[in-house]
Amino acid sequence: MAGGRIKLERQVKVPIDEVAVIDIEAPVLGAFEAKYRGVVRWFVWCKHCQIWHDHGPAEGHREAHCQEWTSPYWKNGYNLAYAGRWRDRPKASP
Repeated sequence: MAGGRIKLERQVKVPIDEVAVIDIEAPVLGAFEAKYRGVVRWFVWCKHCQIWHDHGPAEGHREAHCQEWTSPYWKNGYNLAYAGRWRDRPKASP
């Protein structure tokens, strides 16, 4: 502890309902809803590993599913925001 100072790092998470939070340090990704194997999932395009990741259907903060280990998403994850149904997603990679 040089100079008597302690550096505190913390994530600031803000509740958005009874169970979900957003992380104000994390980016927001648009999520598209689809039924996959009989279960409703939300899909987000990952610009770092160039694939669609799926999550449970609700807005709020998520941990990274990125397969690219240098992705900045590993630091703070990302926040999901409903962007529409799967059929309405951009047909080319976003």
